[in-house]
Amino acid sequence: MENDWRVEQYRDMDVYVLVSPQGESTIGRWGYEVRVAQEGADPADAGDIEALASGAQQFATRHAAEVAAFGAGYALVDRMLGPPPE
Repeated sequence: MENDWRVEQYRDMDVYVLVSPQGESTIGRWGYEVRVAQEGADPADAGDIEALASGAQQFATRHAAEVAAFGAGYALVDRMLGPPPE
C-alpha cells in the first residue's frame, strides 16, 4: 500500500492526513496520522509541524478514518490559533 498523504488548507495552515490499515487485516482496522504546518511549509520538517495519530482508535472504513483525521487536524489548528473568527 502506498503512502498517499492528502492535504487540505484550513485557516492558512496545511492539514496533512495519511490513512493506513492497522494490523494484518484492513477490515475495521483503519488508523490515521495528521501533520499540521504553516501553509507551504515542508511537512517532513519535524521542527515546523504539529503531529498526532489515531493511536489505539480504529475505524471501520478508510473513509471514516479520513473524516476523523481531518476533523482532528482542524481541531488541532483551532487549539494552536485560538477559536476561529465568527
